[in-house]
Amino acid sequence: MLLTKQNMKRIKNNDSRNMVTNNRHLRKVINIKAGKGSIAIASLMGTILVFSIVSTISQFEQQQAFAYGLLTEGASSPPSPSSASDATEGGSVKETTGANMPVSTASTNSMEQGTSAQPSSSVSSSASAIPQPNDNSTVVNVDATNALYEPAAGLTNVFGPEGLFPFQNFSCADALTCGISAGEDAKFTGVFEQGNANNMTSYEATYTSPVTYGPHQIAGHEYKITLTDLNWNSADSALPTRQPEFAAMVNDVGFDQIQHGASNIDRSDVPQLYDEAFLYGHAMVTDITNGNNTVVAKDIFTHVMVAHVMDEGEYYRNLKDKALSPNMVFLFAVNIPNNTELPGVGSLSAEEAQSFTPLADDESLDNSPPIDYPVSVPTPREGEIDGPESQSTVWPVANPNQPLLFTFLVYQNADINLDSSATQ
Repeated sequence: MLLTKQNMKRIKNNDSRNMVTNNRHLRKVINIKAGKGSIAIASLMGTILVFSIVSTISQFEQQQAFAYGLLTEGASSPPSPSSASDATEGGSVKETTGANMPVSTASTNSMEQGTSAQPSSSVSSSASAIPQPNDNSTVVNVDATNALYEPAAGLTNVFGPEGLFPFQNFSCADALTCGISAGEDAKFTGVFEQGNANNMTSYEATYTSPVTYGPHQIAGHEYKITLTDLNWNSADSALPTRQPEFAAMVNDVGFDQIQHGASNIDRSDVPQLYDEAFLYGHAMVTDITNGNNTVVAKDIFTHVMVAHVMDEGEYYRNLKDKALSPNMVFLFAVNIPNNTELPGVGSLSAEEAQSFTPLADDESLDNSPPIDYPVSVPTPREGEIDGPESQSTVWPVANPNQPLLFTFLVYQNADINLDSSATQ
């Protein structure tokens, strides 16, 4: 029979009528045999009928479209539910991104992170879409701007009033609001890979120094900090320290970590933070003013957190993470050389040089997290969880071969992008 528009329409209508007639007959038979249950079964069969008609019409229209050349073979399959859900989320189009090109880093820590290969998909999100516990993402990409140059961290007062090396630029040293602008062009770009299993972790940060304290840090000069390794101790550390367990278990790169404050994890004299991502390692500092490219420090201890301030009362009463701030990037690049004449304090031993990060009397150095160890696992399960060593240790920031440096930057506008396909 000639496949014309009229014939195709007639076939389509006949098929639909036949299916309706057959369904009526089927419902009639079921009513006779099923008695009181007939209404429910008839309703079910009606539903099946609707799906059958829709499927038949859909296939028929597709054949009709083929006949008139409106579809090609490659476009014959409708999009799958998964691809449709990937395309939109919350009514907005979702971006997909590939992995960032990694900056060369080396991690020689012995602990290995057991992360497995993830499905080949990626999701781009703003700072409001953050890593969740048990999230499959293994990589977090972060871009941040609008940096403040801070004079102090907790009770470690360096440049603020009555600090180690005070500057009049700073009016106080007891809050993040004491910071001043680190330049209009200050920017942070980083890649955090959980456990750094594929050596993808990297970061680069730029800022303009507001203070001068030697030829390596001059007010008005622009500097770039680049991650060079993920080792807790440098080969040139004057006094190596114990790597805390929470950092060792993830090769110094981790997600979803509570730090500071009442947690007693890595110093207690600053507010408790919830890290979307964190790292420890070493960095190189380069003067890039006016196209210059002069390395001023090669091996500086660094710590970075992509984090928000937590409501400690809400956490310790209800174990709930209530954010008191947006996510920000907190970056430290610190070296206090021992056996070196320093302005205002003279020459320090390695132990003295490292007694500021944190201060020697910080309670976290002698206490584990505030939990009554050992923790007994309730029945019907069994077991006990023993307490760890202190999760706070002194930062190994005394390197006599590098210059004095204390750079604490807070990048206030952070954009976080989860990428679970970056390891593929």
